[in-house]
Amino acid sequence: MIRVGVVDDQRLFASGMQMLVDAQDDMTCVGIAVDGAAALELCAAEHPDVLLLDLRMPVMNGIETLARLAATTDDRPRVIALTTIRRDDAVLSALRAGAAAFLTKDALPDVVTATIRDVHEGRPAPTETEALDLLRAQGVAVEVHRRDEVLDALSAREREVFLLVAKGLSNAEIAASTFISEATVKSHVRAVLTKLGLRNRIQVVITAHERGLVRA
Repeated sequence: MIRVGVVDDQRLFASGMQMLVDAQDDMTCVGIAVDGAAALELCAAEHPDVLLLDLRMPVMNGIETLARLAATTDDRPRVIALTTIRRDDAVLSALRAGAAAFLTKDALPDVVTATIRDVHEGRPAPTETEALDLLRAQGVAVEVHRRDEVLDALSAREREVFLLVAKGLSNAEIAASTFISEATVKSHVRAVLTKLGLRNRIQVVITAHERGLVRA
């Protein structure tokens, strides 16, 4: 059962998300919070697996909430950022801060539930393509002495998988292009995240683009 928390200051929207989650056989909503401070309390008390987090809220916004969650030593939920505007600078900031995916508030129910499931399992979310487009439009490469220094900690196969994830390929597509099993790809992706200290696939994409390791 996927434990989901909802954080949004619009109570009607939050209640609707709660109803949608609770209507699924494999999900349960463990609580609603109306601002970032309350979200931290919710996470500490209920330990949700996935957190739907609005980016623009009173008291503490979504970006600061993500930063506070990243600083905790306990198991952190995988975060899906909620936004009203698809091409919002706050979305890119949220992805950089560790959000695994984002959803616009007009997303179809099937997209919402599919995103929750995919983020929970560490799979590419349905909005990953949009995140790539956003990054290509707004991302800026970082000036570093050696652009590829981030890859030094990785084996040759892990570097290959890193670059293919950065190009937006799914695990199945990576498996097909490298002639290894999908299970082996998953193992390599986990190793890449661990060695580079990254939270999710989106951060792989951001890291590669900001260092000019893949073409925008």
